[in-house]
This record gives sequence, structure tokens and C-alpha cells, in this order.
Amino acid sequence: FKINFYFSLIGCVTCLDYDEHYILTFPNVKRLYIYTYICNCRSILTVPWIELGGECSINCSKTGYNASIVFHTKPFYGGKKHRITAEIFSPNDKKPFCSIEGEWNGVMYAKYTTGENAVFIDTKKMPTIKKKVRKLEDQDDFESRCLWKDVTYNLKIRDIDAATAAKH
Repeated sequence: FKINFYFSLIGCVTCLDYDEHYILTFPNVKRLYIYTYICNCRSILTVPWIELGGECSINCSKTGYNASIVFHTKPFYGGKKHRITAEIFSPNDKKPFCSIEGEWNGVMYAKYTTGENAVFIDTKKMPTIKKKVRKLEDQDDFESRCLWKDVTYNLKIRDIDAATAAKH
């Protein structure tokens, strides 16, 4: 697999074995800290967390398959964190052949139009795979790691002022 990000809102995943390119959009990340600009009042009462919220899509122009995904934010009272629902569509179909629900960081269940129900994926059972990143000297100036290296370094040594200066 090869992954590229554009404006950090749209990405392309390439499945090399099948020469398929999947264009995907990303949901918003909501940082729930008291001192951030994007603040949710419930973080005052609980431990702050980062949560995904909003809609995204995955489309393959070669096959025509596509998916609509919704990351649900936790309601103020009750409810669960990290909920996800999705629908997968065959080319040119208006009705999904598969619906998915569960937790994006846990178990997701699939319901097919055939009546079959199954575990779609259990992320807790998946192995952690170390990402492969080219060395900084092999990256172009505007590739993410190269572009943000000074910010990252200063955050690691806890120099917030230098990290902020490096962003400009």
C-alpha cells in the first residue's frame, strides 16, 4: 500500500496488487481540551480526549465501489465515544449492499443485504504495523516530515515557544 495526503483533508490509498486508487476524505478531529479553540464543555467535567466527528467517503474510480462513513461524536449526556456507521455501495447502486456499525477503535459489525451478519473488523486484534517513512534527506521540502521536523523536534524537547516559532 502507498498513502499520500493532500491538504490533510483528502488522501489516496493505492492497492498496488490490483492497481486500484482509493480517494478518501477525512472527518474532523475534535480536540476536547479546555484551552483549545475547539472546546467542548464536557471536557471540563471529564478527562479530555480526541474524537473524530463528521462524514467522510471512500471512492474507487476503477471499480466504482464507494463507501459513506459517519464518525459519531459522543452526546453531552450518555452515549458512547468512538462510534462509527458506514454504508458500502456497488457501482451505480443507490442502496448499500453492506451496512457497518460499531467503534472505529474496537469492533465493527457488518450487515449484508443477504441477511448475513458478521464481524467486519476487530481493531484490537489487529497487529500494530510500523509505518515506513523515507529518510528526511530523501524527502522533498514540502513533504510532511521534512516540513514539520523543527516543530516536531521542539515539541519532543518541550520547547513550546520554539515549536510555535518553527510553524511560521
